[in-house]
Amino acid sequence: MVNDSGQLYTIEGISAGLLMIVTAYLVVSSTTVLTPQDVHITDVQLKQLGNDALAMMDTRDSYEDQRSPLQEYILNDDTTTFTQTFLLYCNSSTGVTDMDNLRFKSTINYYNRITKEQVNYTYHMPAGYDYYRENAVIVNRWVYLENKPPGAPPDMDSGPQIVLLEVLLWRV
Repeated sequence: MVNDSGQLYTIEGISAGLLMIVTAYLVVSSTTVLTPQDVHITDVQLKQLGNDALAMMDTRDSYEDQRSPLQEYILNDDTTTFTQTFLLYCNSSTGVTDMDNLRFKSTINYYNRITKEQVNYTYHMPAGYDYYRENAVIVNRWVYLENKPPGAPPDMDSGPQIVLLEVLLWRV
């Protein structure tokens, strides 16, 4: 005699098979294989790291502060503290891996209102950080300055202005 208990096992088997096929498809499609064309992923991560470091430096420590640390470093021509802070933020790790060995070279771009042209000059170049590699990234940040920094060129305006801080960042 034929009863309905065989149909239940058949439906259960078909649904379990479909579930295994869908799971296998999701696992295979979610894994990625890095090819030589995907090497730029590390550059994107390095660029994000540099942008985050500049953003942290350009954030005021408290509400009462008039300027961010980044503005203070530029206005006071404090290249030593700028270098230490930037490399500290970029080289900080969670302790799981070794610290990254990063180097940078930074320039400040400003607009000359008299000659109507953009001028850039090297401002925060740490000693011994010459660039000899191809895979470097450029991160930048607009910084508001209330007046002209002391080490700035004479053709830079002395009033309030916005300058572009550009940092060339690379791994050693």
